[in-house]
Amino acid sequence: MTHIHLAIRFSKTPTPEDYITAITSSEHPLLSEFKGKQGTFLSNATLDEYVKAELLHDDFTLTKDSKRHLLSLSSGERRTLLFNHLLKGNPQFLVLVNPFDSLDIENVAKLKARLTLLSKDIPTIQFFSRTDEIMPYVTSHLKLGEDIYIIQPISEYFAQEQNTPTFGFNNPLPKPISEPKHTLPSKLIDLKKVNVSYNDKSILNNITWSITQGEFWELKGANGTGKSTLVTMMIGDNPKAYGQDVNLFGKKRGSGETVWDIKRNIGYFTPSMMHLFKGQHSALNMVISGLKDSIGLYITPTDLEVNLAKQWLELIGLNTITNTNYYYLSETNKRLILICRAMIKHPPLLILDEPTVGLDDKGARVFINLVQKIAKESKTAILYVSHKTEQELKPTFIFQLERTEAGSIGNIITPSS
Repeated sequence: MTHIHLAIRFSKTPTPEDYITAITSSEHPLLSEFKGKQGTFLSNATLDEYVKAELLHDDFTLTKDSKRHLLSLSSGERRTLLFNHLLKGNPQFLVLVNPFDSLDIENVAKLKARLTLLSKDIPTIQFFSRTDEIMPYVTSHLKLGEDIYIIQPISEYFAQEQNTPTFGFNNPLPKPISEPKHTLPSKLIDLKKVNVSYNDKSILNNITWSITQGEFWELKGANGTGKSTLVTMMIGDNPKAYGQDVNLFGKKRGSGETVWDIKRNIGYFTPSMMHLFKGQHSALNMVISGLKDSIGLYITPTDLEVNLAKQWLELIGLNTITNTNYYYLSETNKRLILICRAMIKHPPLLILDEPTVGLDDKGARVFINLVQKIAKESKTAILYVSHKTEQELKPTFIFQLERTEAGSIGNIITPSS
């Protein structure tokens, strides 16, 4: 029997749960295989429920055989344990919600192989954000309208997506209010023979790496190779930097500098920080707050500061929503605003940590285009951290972490143009 396999673009409204309720009660002939059936969700939300049960109730359903906590495992290990557990329940169909989020290339390949085998025995519904993650066995794309289902062959959907235009950033990058008062050395980050271990497990092995003013780097590596460890050392949040040859913005770590001495030179963004901004802050005030290094704006800005923030909003095409509450903006627009917030002072170094996770294709393209513009039109050095290859990202250098038994080693790669 050949099963139907659906792809649905992920959205918060309707939610995946809304879609499944509609599909399993539908009279549409193409959806008959799902009518009245019970499925199971392979998703971050499902995994979060097991993590919560483990933390609050000592419920070790997923880890009873390994005797390890879920949070001590890699993203790939957690996803595998959840998948194995869900399949034991013999679901009638499988719901995949962005199943490859936060997985490295190796774990993506493993999960894809398992799903391909499983697709012969069970129908699947895949919610996706990125088109290149749609499984090759998927037969149809579905969109739920008002009292209507739009179902089309997946090949037609791919053809439509290729013709989707991307927003272009036509205005020049706004200049800072003033040039930096402090002179910094050419090498902003300088690491020499850095080694890091946790609980007798080697994470980084003899890492030597420097980032010079104006350079554009991508930091790549599989899950667990030490990307986050390196980033936390650079932003002053990791005590493992003490006693090692780690120089940040001209000062050896542990020589009397404060964390603020380090962080005032860095613009930083990672999606996990977005939950910090829950107040009633307008889009304009969010950008201005980058000048004040505050979460939100609590000081009356000057006219000069307001005008500069408006220039940044105009650059990203959001000058018509200056007074809109940040909380209600789209995922892509929220991230664009936080990049403007990070860049409004033109910091010496901009660190972007897995910045496109959770974005759809259009959002990711827009985000990458803005990063490329910053690299081209500013003196800010950029460190882009990711395990996923973004085709339109064009760094000057790549620092690739490779896992070994003695800890990850680093290789510098110059991409071919």
